[in-house]
Amino acid sequence: MIENYNIKYENNKEVLYIYLNYNYEFAGSNNKSFLKELKKILNNKYINFKGNKIILIASGIIIGTIFLNNINIKNNNYNSIDNNKYVQTLILNDFEGFDNYIINIDNKNEIQENNNELLNNTDNTTKTNHNTNEISKNTNNTIKINTNTNNNTNTDIINDNINQENSNNNKIIQEENVTTEIENIEDNKRLITIYRKNGDILNIELEEYLIGVVAGEMPASFNIEALKVQAIIARTYALKSISRNKILTDTVDTQVYIDNEEMHNKWGTDFNKYYNKIKEAVNSTEGMIITYNNDLVDAVYFANSNGFTEDAHEVWGYNIPYLKSVECSYDINTRNYQKSTIISYEELNNKLNMNIDNNVEIYNILRNNSHRIISISINNLTYTGIELRNILNLRSADFDIFITDSGLEFITYGYGHGVGVSQYGANGMANNGYNYESIIKYFYQGVTIEKNT
Repeated sequence: MIENYNIKYENNKEVLYIYLNYNYEFAGSNNKSFLKELKKILNNKYINFKGNKIILIASGIIIGTIFLNNINIKNNNYNSIDNNKYVQTLILNDFEGFDNYIINIDNKNEIQENNNELLNNTDNTTKTNHNTNEISKNTNNTIKINTNTNNNTNTDIINDNINQENSNNNKIIQEENVTTEIENIEDNKRLITIYRKNGDILNIELEEYLIGVVAGEMPASFNIEALKVQAIIARTYALKSISRNKILTDTVDTQVYIDNEEMHNKWGTDFNKYYNKIKEAVNSTEGMIITYNNDLVDAVYFANSNGFTEDAHEVWGYNIPYLKSVECSYDINTRNYQKSTIISYEELNNKLNMNIDNNVEIYNILRNNSHRIISISINNLTYTGIELRNILNLRSADFDIFITDSGLEFITYGYGHGVGVSQYGANGMANNGYNYESIIKYFYQGVTIEKNT
């Protein structure tokens, strides 16, 4: 339901953005479950929110606004606009108890805040009656709601259910009693903090975070078994980072994470298909982690190998028994396998701090068992393959060099540092019948896949 949230400052006030599951609807009993979950977040102080305005977002669209702290409904100004979107607005009074609230649903007009941050709707008027036990609806769409303020653990709820078989689309209003007792969050709902590149700080449940990571790190068109691999290694990576007090970001510095709006922009009309596919991969592997000798592994991964993965010692200078080079023939037929890049002599001189032209001398090229360059000499300077890759922003440390009139042509093989799981290799294995467990244990040797407790 509530996938994640963050706090932004607007007009020097805190505004809480709640991101809902893309298929969430305010209908029937969903009202009560949504309010229960929202109350848990607010009253259990998972976040330090000091404002009174909450924006509800689903599928990248603002679907409603909540105002807290005893807003005076009589002061609401109304101004209807766009007729294209289905919008629902909740106004909550008495923040701590939700003792008294109004749910106003308008399926005709989008409701927009005015400069006074008040909601509007010219078609419907909603009133609260604290002294009667009636619920009535007149022909002008006026709803009277009875709330009992004598019991802080119960709230009378008006649920608006749409009868799909009614050709007149009449709404059935029903009253239900819902407990508002605060519940402890489940163990598998662990919240983690993500520092986004736009400056936002996002607190999100781990399993929901993984949906955004898999969406950001691996093509959603990949085989479902490959997506499961990505979910498990992303979970392991995140938990290992947290255990080391490492800050998680939404960039390649840790793991790429994208939210629902970014998924919409990325997939367009395929959003539903790909979102559900990735969510299935995450849910079906919920809690699974990778360990070696009872410790979380360094769950590193990369895009595409040159036909072999790399030994961790070749890249980082220390031996890790489960991160050894293995053959990965599935990568060599992918579009990421080979790329040609010409770098001008001017750019080379600036980046390498030398004066070279088409008379450049390239010699003493040494390669390791995975065919990546150990060292290479250009004129009188010697570089490691990793150094040259980083300086020139090459796709891998396996490359050939050709001299041209305008610059040096680098043909690279593979994409990434080469250590751990090859994402394209994992997909190739999955397409050939391997499941997520066998894929992980092929790239990470001697490891165990277990349920996180």
